[in-house]
Amino acid sequence: MKYRIVDDIWGQLKFYTEGDNYLLITDENIYSLYKENIDSLLNGKDNIYLIKPGEKNKNLSEIGKIYDYLIGKNIERDGLILSLGGGMVGDMAGFAAATYKRGINYVQIPTSLLAQVDSSIGGKTGIDHGGYKNIIGAFHFPLETLIDIRFLKTLSERDISSGLGEVIKYGIIEDYSFFKYVQENIKKIYGKSEEILSFIVERSVEIKASIVKKDKFDLNLRQKLNFGHTIGHGMESFFNYERYYHGEAVILGMLIEANIAYKKGLIDYNYYEEIRNTLTNLVEPYEFSDEELNTIIQIMKNDKKNRDGKIAFILPVGKGEVEIFFDVEETLIKEAFIYLD
Repeated sequence: MKYRIVDDIWGQLKFYTEGDNYLLITDENIYSLYKENIDSLLNGKDNIYLIKPGEKNKNLSEIGKIYDYLIGKNIERDGLILSLGGGMVGDMAGFAAATYKRGINYVQIPTSLLAQVDSSIGGKTGIDHGGYKNIIGAFHFPLETLIDIRFLKTLSERDISSGLGEVIKYGIIEDYSFFKYVQENIKKIYGKSEEILSFIVERSVEIKASIVKKDKFDLNLRQKLNFGHTIGHGMESFFNYERYYHGEAVILGMLIEANIAYKKGLIDYNYYEEIRNTLTNLVEPYEFSDEELNTIIQIMKNDKKNRDGKIAFILPVGKGEVEIFFDVEETLIKEAFIYLD
């Protein structure tokens, strides 16, 4: 698993675009922002596929179009996909690379904070289907991940918040001192301090990479990375990926799951309040009806982490520590949503 933090991304990518046996996959927003750089990189070639932005386009139909384009360009088994964009682009480009001709190489070039600290690291690829997030997918590790912090300068405050959800998660599950560092530097993060952003990206990647190396195929230890994701994925699916960005849903998921941990006696009130106070202003909550909660719980029952029909929750048990639980009652899940009212 190879990743590099670079400061000359377009120069680095020239190495991969010298021939013709590659396809650059990006979305329309990224292309409009970096059109001059991308056109210069392609040097007159049409080795590019543009995806419409948004999670709703992460589906089998769009993957089929990518396959058609790869076939039309005669990309061979030793070819390469370059994935330039956020998490959605990376998931789709990675899945196309994992399945086209039984697998070709790809390189991740993440452009959002969330993608740089999370989705571009670890080899998970996938698409949504039937209202379920990443229900179809494959483990396929990129040749390398190239991270350029300067991409983050164009992000909106909402994009920063979404990425911060995953950054804060690493502190809660693995490194309490990092959690404190993020708390103390929130204003500088939103101010896009290059020094602070560089540190939080590098530390986040270190934490995730160290966990993934010990459990590449998500069989045990790696599941701790899913703190906030059981409820977060349920919310995303419930709202059809329209109300919340992924990181925002994870923030709400962490808030609710931390509340479950407190109610189960796994963490004390002070630590619960510390988590709550750090996260609560990063995303606008939603007041769920009992009927809506029943729907979300039904969605959660199809989560990939579940065992023997029981919903899996990753819950904090101490500062920088989490464990997996399968014994959370539905009544407790509903009670933990009350803070959103």
